Amino acid sequence: MLIARAIGPEAAGTGAIAIAAFLLADLAGAALFTDAVVQRRGLSRLEARSAVTAQVLAGLAGAAVLAALAPVIARQVGVPEVQPLILTLAGLLPFSAFSGAVSGLVLREGRYLLLALRALIGLPLALAAGLAVAQAGHGPWAMVAHQMTATLLVFLLLLTLARQRLRPRLSLRALGVLWPVAGPQVLSVIVQAGRYRLFVLALGTVVAEAVVAVSNVAFRLVDAVLAVVWTATPRIALPRFSALQHDRKALAEAYGDVAELQALIGMPIATGVALIAPDLVQALLGPVWAPAAEAARVVGLVAVASFAYGDAGSLFVALGKARRNLLVAGIAMAMPLLALLLLRPESPIGVAWCWAASTLVIAPFVTFLALREIRRSPLWLLGRIAPALAATGVMAVAVLLLREELALPPLPRLAAAALAGALVFALVAWLAIGRRVPRALRPLPAAAE
Repeated sequence: MLIARAIGPEAAGTGAIAIAAFLLADLAGAALFTDAVVQRRGLSRLEARSAVTAQVLAGLAGAAVLAALAPVIARQVGVPEVQPLILTLAGLLPFSAFSGAVSGLVLREGRYLLLALRALIGLPLALAAGLAVAQAGHGPWAMVAHQMTATLLVFLLLLTLARQRLRPRLSLRALGVLWPVAGPQVLSVIVQAGRYRLFVLALGTVVAEAVVAVSNVAFRLVDAVLAVVWTATPRIALPRFSALQHDRKALAEAYGDVAELQALIGMPIATGVALIAPDLVQALLGPVWAPAAEAARVVGLVAVASFAYGDAGSLFVALGKARRNLLVAGIAMAMPLLALLLLRPESPIGVAWCWAASTLVIAPFVTFLALREIRRSPLWLLGRIAPALAATGVMAVAVLLLREELALPPLPRLAAAALAGALVFALVAWLAIGRRVPRALRPLPAAAE
């Protein structure tokens, strides 16, 4: 968002298209065997090394394909400046693939501090690099500089600290052991995470670059904060569920614990962004980006439903049923594209409703699949997320009342609303869950491990 503000809507739209193409190509290499090495019980050294080697080879192949498609994408979206941006980004794919594979091994070992350092060190330095290029007047290249810095720093960090030697090994037999989980799961990850990149590319053929940029900022405004939930929860859930995959009763309780935690984190964040979006956009980006606020409100409010059913994706992977994630991801990708085709929106808020259509369809479907797997009822799940629902509701009322009473500039009003909302939510949630730490944050019992 800060880089977009520095380079303006048109350059940000051009950069967003290039970044979307890179991230779409990056999904296969960066996630090919990552979840499979976490789920696999008794992972051998040969299997681990083969997974890393195969993933880097996939990154090299992805780089070649993306470079070949660069002129096609630039011609299709009608923006010639996109081609050199994509060609530059393509060279990052092998480094990202290595980082993705090694991250799975690090997660398997429970080294959460190293995983956190990727963001704590990489993102501030990447932002500094992007802003420096933006200040030099290079427009969309600032977004490329941001991505390059983040990708290469993560690679160097894992290469240095992950205790994984660069000794390529490739055993097809070892990969065959991992493939029943890796195959369907990587396809689902590609579709699920790539659906937004594909949506942006499709959007570029329907609306002007400025609308693409404003819509992208609105979505990123929500995604930037909800990424806390979408990235942290699976890291907690997948190792836990995998350890309990042969004990359905204990697995059901663990699923309920994770659903409680996910709702406690995700619901107030999504609701809070929706409530303060106008002030947030005004304070961070300025009046030229004002249309992004209403679009962010739509996406934030609808996103609340995605935190009502727990981490079903990790549950299906732990049980070796990753094909269900592929089915869900396919539906989630098709719905926004279908809505875009039928509605042909002309404004950011119309684009936001097209994007939110998938959540409204997916939420009840995934809830049904997950509850059937753990043999629990919707009322049981409602009881697990009830503290989050109650605390979020009280928080929303408090923030709305406060905003009505405060006649302040956007930034002070934003700070006051955020602080008051956080305090109200924390107090009500703490009381609602029985004045305890969420069970999903406690270590697994020794027997379960």
